[in-house]
Amino acid sequence: MRGVSAQILELGAPATGVHWVDERALFARGDGAITISDERTIKAHDGAILCSALAPDGAHILTGGDDGRLMMTGLGGGPRERLQLKSKWIDHVVASAASGVIVAAAGKDAHVLKEDAALHVFTYPSTIGGLALDAKGRRLAASHYGGATLRYALMADDAGVALKWAGSHLAIALEPQAEFVITAMQELELHGWRVSDKKDLRMSGYAAKTRNFTWDRRGRWLATSGADCAVLWPFVGKMGPQGKPPLLLGRREALVTRVAFHPREEIVAIGYADGAVLIADIAENATAEIIAPTGAPIAALAWSAVRMQLAAGDEAGRAHVMELQARASA
Repeated sequence: MRGVSAQILELGAPATGVHWVDERALFARGDGAITISDERTIKAHDGAILCSALAPDGAHILTGGDDGRLMMTGLGGGPRERLQLKSKWIDHVVASAASGVIVAAAGKDAHVLKEDAALHVFTYPSTIGGLALDAKGRRLAASHYGGATLRYALMADDAGVALKWAGSHLAIALEPQAEFVITAMQELELHGWRVSDKKDLRMSGYAAKTRNFTWDRRGRWLATSGADCAVLWPFVGKMGPQGKPPLLLGRREALVTRVAFHPREEIVAIGYADGAVLIADIAENATAEIIAPTGAPIAALAWSAVRMQLAAGDEAGRAHVMELQARASA
């Protein structure tokens, strides 16, 4: 068990994402603004923020909106436009500190950027359901109807590796070493492929669509939302989770909406549809509630990479910034 000190913020609009910059939590909002945990608010979009990611420099966050703009915002001033698309929504954005790559999706197109340049566009057979980069920021996975495609992000002429499976593929996760690709399907299950031979994997038993994934620091566990607990699939061995039972943590009556692994420890934060947040310690097989139910689903959840700090935001516009204390002595 860990003690918690908390700051509560009223955002004024639903949270759609949260990221940490210099020990400050930056909350993306459904009204196009960004609220910082020091209680400043910055207007970034003319409309809703649909997606967000930490920028490669670690000093800004990237936000995509229904105004067709990709913006970059830091602690020091107003937002800067990185991309503008006419009559399109930017639905997904991913970025890598390792490679400096940024990829933003709008409809069927994934726009690849690096530094201040827009490099090229990859076009997919249908609307992109999700994007993911590997740990080196080199390989890009995109989900779409009929499966997923894996490409080298900086190779404009890369035709890609097609991973096929009938149906609508939504959120996507790419194993840090790019050995496995996992997608969430409309049919309330996960489908996966072992990249080396395109061997199919299937993970079922969900009560709702999986909309959120998180890898542990070693790529040994993939935690997922969409059930009444956090479902952690083991990725050890050549076949990953195939034939292995998942680890189930934090079972409650409410469904899990968000999951976030700590960047250094074997701890996962779990957010629920009733507004509660739990932390689960895998090594100790123990859970602790750190936010009591509020009635509004958790929509954003992120750990600081610097300290034992966690930020959570819900659909009602309430945000929590928490510092977890050291374990108490037995």
